[in-house]
Amino acid sequence: MKKLLLLALALFTVPALAAHDHIEVGIDPLDANRLGLSGPGYQTALYVPKGEPFSAYLPQFPGGCYPDELTFASEGDVLDFASGSLPKIELVSVTGPAVAHFSFWEVGATTPTWTRPVGWTASGTDRPSLLAYQDGTGYGHIHGRAFSVDTPGMYQVVFRAVDNASVRTPSQNKTVTFNALVTPQLSIRIQGGNAKLAFTSRINLTYDLQVSTDLITWTNIWAQSFIDGTGSVIELSDSLANRPRVFYRLVEYY
Repeated sequence: MKKLLLLALALFTVPALAAHDHIEVGIDPLDANRLGLSGPGYQTALYVPKGEPFSAYLPQFPGGCYPDELTFASEGDVLDFASGSLPKIELVSVTGPAVAHFSFWEVGATTPTWTRPVGWTASGTDRPSLLAYQDGTGYGHIHGRAFSVDTPGMYQVVFRAVDNASVRTPSQNKTVTFNALVTPQLSIRIQGGNAKLAFTSRINLTYDLQVSTDLITWTNIWAQSFIDGTGSVIELSDSLANRPRVFYRLVEYY
């Protein structure tokens, strides 16, 4: 029987915490009467297909977009703790690919809590926000949240911290770049009874090749798992012996 091979691509982060970054809210070191923000200014977002796992913190996440598990925290690890303040994070502006959107997902959400289009800027009462603390003292941070975009490309998203208790003035703006990476193409050919697959990998990311016979249950090919990205083309091989039909997909994660 002729073997039928179908290319199926899926990218998602595994249910782990490796890409779980924090931006801290505290006292601005240059002005004790002002809130400050300190943390990474760059985030990578990988496509998560609908129904695929993303993070142990977000087991309900539905997929179908490019999510990122960036978290805002009020804990005093880098900046001095803003005692008496109740910081929240306001969205200031979004720039990026045309007709794209930026969204925030609150804990347990299966649809975005709020979404704004590229080109949007805060004005009047249109200032979407999220709390940056865990309890009534203004301390801590909340797990199970995510930001996402719906189109691959580079986004510049501007945030600021505002004090719900009005003890301190708002922070200076902080720009975070979200880079939603285009799915790498997986090529395939048959040679000597084997499937020969190739793709261009990315540095600092890891890859598993998975196989299925029904497009429902996917299994890692252990000889082709935990592959470190090199930034160049990686070639893989898998035997087609005794398989009337087989499907492959590539999983990319941190």
